[in-house]
Amino acid sequence: MYRFYINNIDDDYHYMELARVFLPDDGFETIAYSGKPVAHLLGSDSFFVNEKGSDDREEIKREFYELLSCITGMRPPWGTLTGVRPLKPALEICRESSVDEMECIIREKYLMSEKKASLISGIADYQLSHVSGIPWEKASMYIGIPFCPTRCAYCSFASNVAPAEEREKYISNLLKEVTCAGRLAEENGTELESIYIGGGTPTTLSSEQLESLIIRVSEAFHIDPAELEFTVEAGRPDTITKNKLDTLKSLGISRISINPQSMKDETLKLIGRDHSADDIREGFRIARETGFDVINADLIAGLPEENVDDFEASLREMIGLKAENITIHTLSVKRGSRLRDNDPGYYRQNAERVSAMLDLSRKMLSSAGYRPYYIYRQKHQIGALENVGWCLPGKHSLYNIRIMEDKQTVIGLGAGAVGKVYHPEEDRLERIANVSNYRIYSERFDDMISRKKEYYK
Repeated sequence: MYRFYINNIDDDYHYMELARVFLPDDGFETIAYSGKPVAHLLGSDSFFVNEKGSDDREEIKREFYELLSCITGMRPPWGTLTGVRPLKPALEICRESSVDEMECIIREKYLMSEKKASLISGIADYQLSHVSGIPWEKASMYIGIPFCPTRCAYCSFASNVAPAEEREKYISNLLKEVTCAGRLAEENGTELESIYIGGGTPTTLSSEQLESLIIRVSEAFHIDPAELEFTVEAGRPDTITKNKLDTLKSLGISRISINPQSMKDETLKLIGRDHSADDIREGFRIARETGFDVINADLIAGLPEENVDDFEASLREMIGLKAENITIHTLSVKRGSRLRDNDPGYYRQNAERVSAMLDLSRKMLSSAGYRPYYIYRQKHQIGALENVGWCLPGKHSLYNIRIMEDKQTVIGLGAGAVGKVYHPEEDRLERIANVSNYRIYSERFDDMISRKKEYYK
């Protein structure tokens, strides 16, 4: 095991996260330390970092990155950046510098590769050109529907296969929570900028349940869904019917997601999906016939037994289906997923192959007229890589951008939803998390209502 003594720090969290990019969790230890190196502490696998005692975190991280690179022979492309939101520091720099200057600064400051710095530059340029308004003047809302037809091998979300009567009980409580949240929003003068119904798979619900939910939201918050960004995930094509999509469209919903993850039938079966690529194509056909303005499609780079050619074929088909919004995810192998249980170290494999997939996606999407518009990273992603949302110009998701900015109140409703109250004067967020288990959500419903009354006041 490697031991790294980090001098002149109080908290080793940021250095531990950086070491995790290079080494397995059980292969190292980071230790906050003050003073001169003590000879007996340092063996062949022990190292002293920041001997000169700098108090500049980024300087220390650059030194640590170079040491880890020397030990492992790796140079991860995101450099010293380990957080979920790699765009945030770039946008901060853009307040005083041009986008081109920012690109140079982040390469030097964070040891970022030329490709990743260029990607960040493209996203910053898109947001600065296409997104206006002060984020905290309005709020966004997320509604969680924690049900799916089956559970995918990589899934760690609050998604469950549940009988009809349990889904009905859940919806009954959710409608009450919507009513309560709407009353609190009215009392506080809170206006909504965007609404996102996710999951799970919201279209696991019946047409009648979807209708009752959207009508309740419209009434409780005094909004017309057609007059703001309102997205409903229809992620699994085996839950899409003409009747459900007609219902959504008739209520003013203009945006849906159909999320193939792959267009290879063998992969779909391997990851636990009970549908084929033809079902995805049929879902798109129905959605186009129904007349939605924006369809988002998700693909995952790094799925088991897929090569670059498989990924290219899936992406080529999404572009051919003219999805206005395409999100390229790097596979993340999280706790609670079947894939993690079967192979805890899976995310440390195939980094070069997945990196090639991401490079290919950038070339193909750029050539097809798409622009990168938002980005985020997750723990235990293959190669410590990233997820990037691409859109045809003007077809971005404002909800996705605001969530990554972390400067807006989010009203979170339903099991697994995480609400946030933003305090602009302090640039601070308070989290209000609902329980993730839908049964416990019903059992502790009164408690969650009480918490909302406490925070949204």
